[in-house]
Amino acid sequence: MLDVGSEATVVLTYDPRWSYTPQDHTPFWASLDTVDYVAALLEETENTVLVVQTDASLESRLKDIVRKHAMPLVFWLNEFMPTESGRDAFTVRVIEKLRMMHTGPSSRALAMGLDKEATKALFRRLGLPTPESYVVYPGDCSAVGQAHPWPGFSIIKPLLQGNSRGLDESCVVAADDRQAIRRRVEQVHREFDEPALVERYIGGQNEREFTVPMLISHVGGTAALPITEIDLSQLPVAQGRFRFLTNDIKDEKYYLKIPADLPARAMVQLYSDVGMIIKQMGCRDMTRVDVRGDSTGLYYIEVNANPGKNRFSYLTTSAYHLGLEYAEIIAHIPFQAMLKYRLEPSRQLRRLVEPVEALFEAGFASDAKSQTLG
Repeated sequence: MLDVGSEATVVLTYDPRWSYTPQDHTPFWASLDTVDYVAALLEETENTVLVVQTDASLESRLKDIVRKHAMPLVFWLNEFMPTESGRDAFTVRVIEKLRMMHTGPSSRALAMGLDKEATKALFRRLGLPTPESYVVYPGDCSAVGQAHPWPGFSIIKPLLQGNSRGLDESCVVAADDRQAIRRRVEQVHREFDEPALVERYIGGQNEREFTVPMLISHVGGTAALPITEIDLSQLPVAQGRFRFLTNDIKDEKYYLKIPADLPARAMVQLYSDVGMIIKQMGCRDMTRVDVRGDSTGLYYIEVNANPGKNRFSYLTTSAYHLGLEYAEIIAHIPFQAMLKYRLEPSRQLRRLVEPVEALFEAGFASDAKSQTLG
C-alpha cells in the first residue's frame, strides 16, 4: 500500500443543479443532502474531503487539486454533469481525461449500461436469453416496417433513459400493429430526442420480474445480495392486461419481495450469469441486473452499472436484509477504490466496512474470473 500521509484526500463531485430534499421527504441521492452526508462520513473516518461542483470549471479545478494534494481520489456522486451544448456528459470522462484515481466504473461501462441495445448485445454474446428487439432512430422509422413481428406484444422505450422514464400505460402495443408502434416510437423521439428501443414484451402467463444486486471488490470478486422480486400483482394494470414498473411509481417500493421466492438452482444461475456480466462490462463497486420471466423462462433486460444508492434504493434495501447499514454500504465505494489504487485506508474506514467486506470472505463471494454458465 502507498502511504499518502495520515489522511487520504477524497474529492467529492456533485451536480450544480442539485438542491436540498424537502424536509418531509427521505433524501434523494441527487441532492445536496448526499454531499453533506458523504462528506461527513469520510471526515469521520479520517479523510480530507474537497467538494467540487461539476460546472464548466471542473477540469481546471481538478488540475489545481492535483497540483496541491498528493494522489487525490475522486468520488463522483453525480453520474452526469451539464455541458455548454445542453446535453449531459459523464462526469467520469473529465476525471479519466486527467488520469485521476476515481471510484465507480469507467465511462465505457456506464455508456454500455445506459444503451439498452448495447447491453442486450452483450447478453447475446454471452449466450444469455434476452427479448428480441430493434432500434429506431429519429428521422428514420423504416426499421418499424422492415422488422419481422414476433408473437404477442412489443414494449417501446427510450434507448438511453433509466429509472423507467418513458414508460406509461400506453407503451405496450400489439407486435403486429406497425402503425401503433410507429406512433409510440415517434412520441419517444419527440419527448427524449433519442432513439427508441422496440422490444418483445415479456409477460402473460407466469410473468415475474426480479432484480439481482451484487457488490464488487477491487479485484473483481462479487458478493451476492438477496435477489429482489417486483411483485407484479401489486402493480396497477395497464390496458387491462399488462403489469410493469412506470416512472411515476418506481420510487414507492411497496411492491418489493425480499428475498425473492426462487428455487436454489435458479438463484445460483442468476448470480453466475450476473458475475459474467460484471466481468465483461467492467462494473465496479456495485451493480444491479434486471430480469423478467414468463412461462418460457427468464430473460435479461438491462444492467444498472451505477445503481441507485438512496436509502430506499433496490440495492440498499436488499443489503439491509443481510444486516448491513447504510453508512457501511456507501463506505464500501471509496474503500474499494483505495484498495484498487493501493492507497492506505484509515483504520476507521476499515472498521466501518468490516460487515460488508465479510460478505466477500464468508461464502457469499465468488471470483468474477471463475464465473461460468451452469
